[in-house]
Amino acid sequence: HFLVARRLFSLHPCSPLQPSRRFLSAMRSVVYDSAGSMSIDANSPRPVLRSAELLIKVKACGVNRLDLLQRVGKYPVPVGESSTLGVEVAGVVEEVDPEAQSKCSFKPGDRVCALVGGGGYAEFCATPYQTCMKIPEGMSFTDAAAVPEAFLTAYSALYLSAGLQPGNSVLIHAAGSGVGVALIQLVKLNDPNSTIFGTAGSEEKLSFCRELGAHHLINYKTQNFAEEVASATHNKGVDVIIDFVGAPYWEKNLASIALDGNIVLLGLLGGAMTEKGLNMGMLLRKRVRLTGSTLRSRSLDFKGRLVSEFADKCMAAFSSGAIRPIVDSVYSLEEATAAHAHVQANKNTGKVILSV
Repeated sequence: HFLVARRLFSLHPCSPLQPSRRFLSAMRSVVYDSAGSMSIDANSPRPVLRSAELLIKVKACGVNRLDLLQRVGKYPVPVGESSTLGVEVAGVVEEVDPEAQSKCSFKPGDRVCALVGGGGYAEFCATPYQTCMKIPEGMSFTDAAAVPEAFLTAYSALYLSAGLQPGNSVLIHAAGSGVGVALIQLVKLNDPNSTIFGTAGSEEKLSFCRELGAHHLINYKTQNFAEEVASATHNKGVDVIIDFVGAPYWEKNLASIALDGNIVLLGLLGGAMTEKGLNMGMLLRKRVRLTGSTLRSRSLDFKGRLVSEFADKCMAAFSSGAIRPIVDSVYSLEEATAAHAHVQANKNTGKVILSV
């Protein structure tokens, strides 16, 4: 696997995230208060399995921006899901609900990674069997925890939302993020000859994206990506744009998209309201399809089909080395605050992982 940087921090005895005395029937989990401050609760109850669920003994979990938003009250937890942070885990199956036993091949002891509705920042996590994938042989739990949210989001955006075709050119914003580096790899896996544009805010991130196979790298802090795309495509534009930024990129995205192109909006990091009035004329003139997509609030049926399709078409590529999880740094569960600060500051290239 590729490890850009690994940060393992020793804990001070008086650290605010140091767990208190534990009860044998309890588990450790990260909890947060109304101010967004996190701490370890050593006496959290273990999840109780619902119908057709697996109980996973978590070895590692991924840190995502939605975790940061949820922690400060800006991302509502979907109805019925755990309010504990964390939407992707890797670990070992501890228990299988009887209904799940009759419908899947998972069994205690299996190494799995999973896209979960919540509850990842804990020693145990329950999730429907449909959201789980077996970890390829030889892949570490740390690497496996970097797969579900990033690669499933990327796969859904490219194939289910944008309808990516061989030969399509693609512009990926936040190309150095966990989803961004997954997008680059999946585009290359689909067609090695596809032209990939990527934006990021540092030369280090852009250089890494180039190593992954992106062709045209644009520093959004010093360059106008619409002008760069126009120049490189002779004013044709790109066929697909995957955007996490939103309002500040609206006009430049419309300038950069080709006729009959697809724009997929996965986030609103720059805000939802454009400064100027929204002129939809360009959408009509270019026959643009605009799709908004989130993954966490999707139905179990959708997630199950997505996981199954991705596993069938892409998991073998991890074993062959055609694609790989990109891990920026690893923190312990007790260091969740530092991990969130690292992501908040946009310092990561690839995924930030918590080791449990």
